[in-house]
Amino acid sequence: MKLRNPRSYVIIFVYLCLNILVVLAALNQKSQEAKSKGRGAPLAPEYSRIENLNYFHLKNSLPQMSLNAEVMRSQGEELAEFISPQGVYNFKEKDKSLSYQAKDGVYKKSKDLITLTGEVMIHNSEAKYKAEKIRYFFKKDLILASGGVHFEGDDPKSKDHLEIDAEAMKAKPHLKKMTFKGGVKGSVQRKKKYEGKMTFSSQQLEFDGLKSLVNLEGGVTLSRQAYLITAGNADIYLENYNKSLKYLVFNDDVKVTETIDGPKGKMYRKAFSERLEGYGQEEKMVLSGAPRVENGEDVIKGYKITIREKMELIEVDDAMSDVKVRKEDKK
Repeated sequence: MKLRNPRSYVIIFVYLCLNILVVLAALNQKSQEAKSKGRGAPLAPEYSRIENLNYFHLKNSLPQMSLNAEVMRSQGEELAEFISPQGVYNFKEKDKSLSYQAKDGVYKKSKDLITLTGEVMIHNSEAKYKAEKIRYFFKKDLILASGGVHFEGDDPKSKDHLEIDAEAMKAKPHLKKMTFKGGVKGSVQRKKKYEGKMTFSSQQLEFDGLKSLVNLEGGVTLSRQAYLITAGNADIYLENYNKSLKYLVFNDDVKVTETIDGPKGKMYRKAFSERLEGYGQEEKMVLSGAPRVENGEDVIKGYKITIREKMELIEVDDAMSDVKVRKEDKK
């Protein structure tokens, strides 16, 4: 009997070892897959649910935020969701508070942010805000609102009452600054009712309560007593109404339409210019920048024209003014 070459035994042994390693690797992989399937996907964050609750959040052992809601779902200490929240946020450093209510709310403690949706109303002693969605960053003193925005409040200096509607708003309540955008409409009611009311519209409005200034931009219209004024932009200096200072300033393609009750019924006087300055106390408007006034069939031009409110008198201030009268042609 002839024995095989010892080298062949070595080769057979190595081959068997390699096959064993392959089998062990395959079994290990299946074991890992089985464990992975057993664990499944990462667990979703767990929420706790409480109904008819009163919620309080303390800061430095002082109540910073309190609210009640029909339902609260919370995720640890960082996130809380509410249904029908109504509550108060306290600004201890400013000794002021703010109340709010909505259909739904989400409070993120780390960002000190509350997001309210559905018939939202926020108000304090100075103003009231309404919208379909409001985000309030408390630390930043920042309100972002969208959808049917409505603001109502008084100017800190003149005490005029403002109401403003828009598509969106950005506000810093403590700095008394607000910006409204998209289909802006509103009104200014003087503190003394007999001094009248103005209504206005524009694409954008900025209100600075510390300066008592309203700025209107884009497609501006303003209605005041018997006057309708349109322009590219306008400034309203609310505090200057009863001072010998400019109260209204309009720029860019200014047009004034005045309704006059005459013996033959209503008449319309129109004025055109590049700039208009209105003085509340003196009840006058000064037009400059190629101004002209059309009064019936008469056309008046000059370097500067003054219109006295509630009077048919028109003053052409500059002696170099060019005055032309257009009469109806006789047939």
